[in-house]
Amino acid sequence: MQSKPGRLRTCLLMLASVGCGHTEPFSSTPPATDQPFDALPPIRLTFNQGPDRGAAWLPDGSGILYSAQQLGRADHDVCLALIPPGGGSQRQLTCDLSPTGIDSTDAIESPAAGPDGRIAFVARASRIQAITPENTSIAVASFTNPTGRTRAQIFPYTLPDGAQHSGASQLRWLTPDVLLYLGERVDYHHPCDRCVEWDTTTTGVDVVSLDLAQPGSPPERIPGTENASGASAGATADQIYYTVNGDSRVYRRTLSTGLVEVVHDFGPDGLTRDVHVVGNRMAAVVGGRVTYGISPAFGPTQWDSGGVVHVIDLQSGADVTLDGPGLFRRPQLSPSGTRLVVETYPLIDSPTGTIVSRRSDLYLYQIP
Repeated sequence: MQSKPGRLRTCLLMLASVGCGHTEPFSSTPPATDQPFDALPPIRLTFNQGPDRGAAWLPDGSGILYSAQQLGRADHDVCLALIPPGGGSQRQLTCDLSPTGIDSTDAIESPAAGPDGRIAFVARASRIQAITPENTSIAVASFTNPTGRTRAQIFPYTLPDGAQHSGASQLRWLTPDVLLYLGERVDYHHPCDRCVEWDTTTTGVDVVSLDLAQPGSPPERIPGTENASGASAGATADQIYYTVNGDSRVYRRTLSTGLVEVVHDFGPDGLTRDVHVVGNRMAAVVGGRVTYGISPAFGPTQWDSGGVVHVIDLQSGADVTLDGPGLFRRPQLSPSGTRLVVETYPLIDSPTGTIVSRRSDLYLYQIP
């Protein structure tokens, strides 16, 4: 969330076809197939050795963008990939963002394709095997040349009231010139007392808008969205949907009036996050392995390993849950609202119980 039917190869295996050693802007090869490796639903779209995540549809539904970490590369870049809307061979791949190429680890995350041929994404760069990135930004570029990016917002930053954002996700185009995103706090820590490896936890802080028509404009929190855990544009540029850490409800805010409504309450099903709305359909992740509390080191924190995807008809209130081979994060409805692509994290049996894999693949669902 490719090369060969429905499968993403690592760059090491793709040297002959796409030259991933020093990837040119969106290096391309003619797609070998637009059919998935296995057409049985749900359709598994990716078979990468590393995690695939952050899926987003092209505005016309003709393809799916996502982030794919390339473990076959010495720099372990997280690359921007594109596959056909129903699965199949990878059409395009962009890896190196920085001039030093394979001497640093570059990451392209949370892509969002705009209606005018531009693409926005979170760009990170770090020394290879470093714990924290050296720089993080929201970048904007043409879809045909993501490496020719312009940094629209650099992280970390502090809002006037003192709230800090060190990262972002769930980028959406609210209008052709305004980005909507979830401002986040990114924490690095050891997952256990005797662990030597480091873990990363991201917690939503605010829903933010960024005016690209005025370069240098500061990010602005959407009033009332403090402690948000998900953000989505609505049917018009005057509406947004959001979820809140530790809460089972989905909210809708009318920007021009400030009116806030509860759209749906999942109640005993559990904490709700990762909302996405298209037309009269709303997808969200509910329940699963998620907790919210106060971390002694970091403050209010939501630990999230995934949950169940619910798809709600906003007119009738009908609720459809999706079954899959694991837990879900960040569902994305297609522009037509009839399909959904989602990160899926397998459950693994271990001597201490069932754990959630850190490696995700993308799966495609047809919505009845």
